[in-house]
Amino acid sequence: MIGGKAAVEAQVSLLAAESGGLGAPVLSGTRSLLLGFSPLQPSGGEVKFGAVIDVADGSALVPGAAQVPVTIRFWADEAAVYATPGTAFTLWYGRVVGEGMVTGIADDAGRR
Repeated sequence: MIGGKAAVEAQVSLLAAESGGLGAPVLSGTRSLLLGFSPLQPSGGEVKFGAVIDVADGSALVPGAAQVPVTIRFWADEAAVYATPGTAFTLWYGRVVGEGMVTGIADDAGRR
């Protein structure tokens, strides 16, 4: 948790623009992308959560980039149930524009 909100460390990859990804880089600290997780119940649909995505080195997320280390701070505490280490997710911006994998739980000190 960071500041009392669910937070995780992850690696994300963005689709290239010509493959349906974003047409421009997204600045670190973005609130624009949603994260989609598989449902906990077999009959459910994908569950999406809003979050702030901070790139570890402060750089932008560039279309086509692969396995970029990030910290994700979710808006909803409920996300902690879905975003557990080893869980895959999609990055969504009106369509799927990338994917990621949760690598650990983040804390206020920024360490796992």
